[in-house]
Amino acid sequence: MNKFRHYMAPIRIGSLELRNRGVMPAMVTNYCNGNGSVTNRLIAYHEARAKGGVGLIIVEAAYIDWAGKGFPNQIGIDSDALIPGLKRLAEHVHRHGAKIAIQLHHAGRQADLRVTGTDVVGPSAIPCPVIKAMPRELTVDEIKEVVNKYAMAAERAKKAGFDAVELHGTHGYILNQFLSPLSNHRTDEYGGSAEKRMKFPLEVIAAVRKCVGKDYPIIYRIASEEFLPGGLMLKDAVAFSKILVEHGVDALHISGGTYASDRSSSGSDDILGVYVENASEIKEAINNAIPVLVANRIKTPKFAEEIIESGKADLISAGRAVLCDADYYNKIGEGREDEIRTCLSCNHCTGELVSGFPVSCLYNPMLGKELDYDLGVRAREKKKVLVVGGGPGGMETAYIAASRGHRVTLFEQNDYLGGNLIPATKPPFKSEMMAAVEFLSHMLEKYHVQVKLRTKAGIDELKSEDPDVVIVASGSTPILPKIPGVEKDFVFTAEDVLMNRKIVGQKVLVIGGGSVGVETAELLASQNKEVSVVEMADEIFADLSPVLKAGMMGLVAQSKIQIMTGEKVLEIRDHAVVTNKQTLVNIDSVILAMGYRPNNELAQQLQEANINCQVIGDAVKPRKIVQAVTEGFEAAYNL
Repeated sequence: MNKFRHYMAPIRIGSLELRNRGVMPAMVTNYCNGNGSVTNRLIAYHEARAKGGVGLIIVEAAYIDWAGKGFPNQIGIDSDALIPGLKRLAEHVHRHGAKIAIQLHHAGRQADLRVTGTDVVGPSAIPCPVIKAMPRELTVDEIKEVVNKYAMAAERAKKAGFDAVELHGTHGYILNQFLSPLSNHRTDEYGGSAEKRMKFPLEVIAAVRKCVGKDYPIIYRIASEEFLPGGLMLKDAVAFSKILVEHGVDALHISGGTYASDRSSSGSDDILGVYVENASEIKEAINNAIPVLVANRIKTPKFAEEIIESGKADLISAGRAVLCDADYYNKIGEGREDEIRTCLSCNHCTGELVSGFPVSCLYNPMLGKELDYDLGVRAREKKKVLVVGGGPGGMETAYIAASRGHRVTLFEQNDYLGGNLIPATKPPFKSEMMAAVEFLSHMLEKYHVQVKLRTKAGIDELKSEDPDVVIVASGSTPILPKIPGVEKDFVFTAEDVLMNRKIVGQKVLVIGGGSVGVETAELLASQNKEVSVVEMADEIFADLSPVLKAGMMGLVAQSKIQIMTGEKVLEIRDHAVVTNKQTLVNIDSVILAMGYRPNNELAQQLQEANINCQVIGDAVKPRKIVQAVTEGFEAAYNL
């Protein structure tokens, strides 16, 4: 009997039967054309997850009105001309036994002016604190037009063969905006009391129901909390949920947060299942009248099983989990949970989206490239492959090469695998990154990669192995700047501190305000040390995307770390540091976090010896895990 029998049990949403309780929620990918039409890339992405065993796919936020578009390559459902592409998408998902819904979306005041080129609209002339564009208050006639556009979009979804529609009523989008007292200051029939603020979303539900018929499932994604002073609270969501049931909604999808509260994805929270208790309270309040889906940081099948078995929710909306591993549900059903490429909660995917790029995953190089690669096909020629370096890039290279039939040996000079990812897991809120090392270690073992730890592979040893190819994944080493006094015995690298190789004093100065420097400072601050960070640029976290930077800045704001920007360190004296602005005294320890340099001397030696080699990751140029893993995957796949 499968130990995840509750998770894998079938369930009905209205007239729709699902093969299990696993839901892939709507997540914008930017994989569509600029006109909202479906691409082969989008189809392949969804088809891979349908093939991977998910019960229900809810296709990413489909804009019902061009003026409500929030992303450059978002899927559209505002025109009959888009139906053929939508139909192809639904057909490809149905081939693999999954059901498919589509989320109907209007961003309202959170629409992107750069994308729409039209006025931003909303219930009131109150800008989103993040988007900042001043919305034009919708007239009553315009509200009726938007209601009609929802209905027409739902009708198109049904014509295209989708099994259900979902109304996006959270994350600060237009349905949420009308409901919230923070964004709705109207004094007419659509604003004021809670009942009047409900009028618009209830009219949308009624219009959609009229178009799709009584037996067609409607899911409502609801804001269980806004996490903003004066905003919607759980008690408001409970009251609204009861009304949604009365108005014929077939399922509730529990989430929360807005752009302003930075809680729509909750990647930086130190808790899992952010909305599970909210879902439980709502489920109890509606007396289990309809199924309840719950989203957000439910990334392991064990946790999902516990939620369903305890009766806190009926279905699990695991989004980033299936971005990270398309076969997530097949692996659960087949008892292969050790082979799941577990989501790291790093929010790289969200950061790429908000920056306007197609969504990618920090360590799943297949995401969005399902048309380009087929791991089910073995390599034509079996080769002897040597991989030098056991960081994420080297581990990915070795695993993929071995899975395709090559004979692989991996050399690592340390007594552990993981490379620079290991120290990166030490700061607060970063321990989940270890899942990457655990997954890759398991796959190396599964595919019988010979791993040689405590082995610094030199040119002579590699030549003696007579390899067909050597993949150099030797990573990078910390930069030691040419600052007078850097050699003093109280000056350490961030890596030495993170790996607990050095004893750090009470008063600490970190030189370097990138992510490594500030995260090291956070670790030391959590140990009740007095920590300052000096950065010669005008900002810290310059190496992070806006989304990740915002989250990290929030953590810094809550700490006691002193940040000094626009200061260059000129000299390190006896327990003192001189900058271009001041002299800092009584410093017990100085931590260097001024970047990395490639460790690629071996590659040059291999080339001089005429040994076929490729260089990947930080050995080419210090960057992020995503580049190392992607380059390693591609090198192995193309052998």
